[in-house]
Amino acid sequence: MGKNTPKDHHLVPRLWLREFAEDGHLIGRWRSGAEHRTPVRAAAKKKHFNTDRVAEGGQRAAVETFLAREVDDRAAPVLRAIRRGQWPLAEAERRVLVDTLAWQLVRTQAFRSWDEQVGTHLLPLFWAAEAVGRWQARLGRELEPWERVEVFWIAYHQAPDVTGTGDPRSPLRAALRAFQHAQAALNAPGRELVLLRANVPLLVLSDSGVTVRRKDGTYSITPPLLPATAQLLAPVSPTHLLISTPPTTRYQHGRLTRRIAAKANRGAAAWCQEAVYRLPSMPWPPHLHLAEAPPQIPAPRLTVTPSDGPATSTATEHLHVRHPGLRALLEQLSTDAD
Repeated sequence: MGKNTPKDHHLVPRLWLREFAEDGHLIGRWRSGAEHRTPVRAAAKKKHFNTDRVAEGGQRAAVETFLAREVDDRAAPVLRAIRRGQWPLAEAERRVLVDTLAWQLVRTQAFRSWDEQVGTHLLPLFWAAEAVGRWQARLGRELEPWERVEVFWIAYHQAPDVTGTGDPRSPLRAALRAFQHAQAALNAPGRELVLLRANVPLLVLSDSGVTVRRKDGTYSITPPLLPATAQLLAPVSPTHLLISTPPTTRYQHGRLTRRIAAKANRGAAAWCQEAVYRLPSMPWPPHLHLAEAPPQIPAPRLTVTPSDGPATSTATEHLHVRHPGLRALLEQLSTDAD
């Protein structure tokens, strides 16, 4: 890897982290309860998190370079304008902001963990469903309903471990494709982008940056990742909270109350993978606790019943990629496994 190839990849952009820092430092709290004064350059980052380990030279850093130039550099002036009090935004700036929030949902350890857990639960299902189709092709006939169930369960229990699929590019490709879906969800008709402000620091920031709060008030990562009825909470400074919300929820006067801030902070604590950060001069919010482990997706309960209809396809539907840079990245990361 070349000398100028970045190795430390920020999961939350530095321009975002700086708003929660004083004198270049934040206070990070870990699941153990330990707190450390952390420089911005060392906060919410992982070595080679976005590295394409199959490529060579500068192409190994293509994803990280794309995020820096096409996402962070474009977001910086918009976020500065918001913090200076510019709201509402012009349409072009609003689009940049929505894209930034969509990227933040998929560029973190939280999404990668979510993707791995979904794969662990779903790969056996896809494997078993495809096995039914393969057996029908081999025999040249439709299987009887009882035969489908038998083949399905045998294949389900013989499915390979998702961690051993041997495709190191899969996590990067999954994040890039998930951005398209997150972007579409945040731009859905009727969904609003709200900015709430407080006069004093009230908000903390997790190493995931954003949080999804579901309709029932929980912060579960259970699929789907961003349901139509859920809110996306994004603390962009200790005093500014962005909320992408369905039209069923209304916020009056743009004021960030302590009650709303407490909800956002609980989400930060729920979605963090390793640490939650705060302004050094701001005390840790009362009654806010980090769980002992990052959020998990429970294994599904399966019931298979015979069907007289044809086997259904398990192919994944991908949205059309319009951005030429993103399209080029996906082409670089594509393999036969995709």
